[in-house]
Amino acid sequence: MSSLMECQPTHVSPAASASARAMVWLAGVVDVLRRVWDFLERAAAGRRALRDLSNADDRMLKDIGLDRSALRDAAAEPFYRDPTSLLADRADEVRPRRTARRGPVASARYY
Repeated sequence: MSSLMECQPTHVSPAASASARAMVWLAGVVDVLRRVWDFLERAAAGRRALRDLSNADDRMLKDIGLDRSALRDAAAEPFYRDPTSLLADRADEVRPRRTARRGPVASARYY
């Protein structure tokens, strides 16, 4: 069994307590800044991808299920939204219609 002295809380000086609170606060601020930085990085990456797609010709856009109007809509999104998610949704909307028009896929035969 432990003695009564071992169960007593140790005394922490007010300066050490204030220092510990300051370190916890600083860690919180650093975490918030890291999250803001990550958010801005993702937004910039989405805008770079949108810029790259806008340089593609119409045939290439059609191959991936997009058109110029989808790019304009994505560019109109607020800066805090990822424009590539809108483009992915648009491509997914187009893709099932395109495969439905072609009919069933014939299996390949190798002779």
